[in-house]
Amino acid sequence: MKTSRLMRKMAVLLSAILLLAFLSWGQEQSAPPAPDWSKRAFSAPPGEVFAAALKSIAAQHHEVKSKDEANKVVSFHVGTTAWSWGYNMVLKVASGENNASNVSIEIARSGGKTVSWGSGKKEVLKIFEGIEKELAKVPPAETK
Repeated sequence: MKTSRLMRKMAVLLSAILLLAFLSWGQEQSAPPAPDWSKRAFSAPPGEVFAAALKSIAAQHHEVKSKDEANKVVSFHVGTTAWSWGYNMVLKVASGENNASNVSIEIARSGGKTVSWGSGKKEVLKIFEGIEKELAKVPPAETK
């Protein structure tokens, strides 16, 4: 009798452990905060900054996956490098103060951490430089 009771208790305990493991496995971990280098403010309206961002992405031959002009969001892929299998990036333009814009770029490694060692920082900074160059070409809007 004592052996069967012990077996039942162990089965219940094992079931509880497996259930907890299964439930916690599906939960997402909280993402670390975005690094400062993945954000930048521009002194131009969001529409101009978004257009400049699209030109910067195209000039660097990155593959646009999707774009939402109304919300000023573009998803794109940065190709394979010596350190990575590439990155999936999402660029977002938000309104800032005084008709300025805030741009953020979210980065996800295409091959995961095991096959991609870079951070994407160099690629992000190139995109920001391209936006600055494009905005320098646009004459400032007249204020009335």
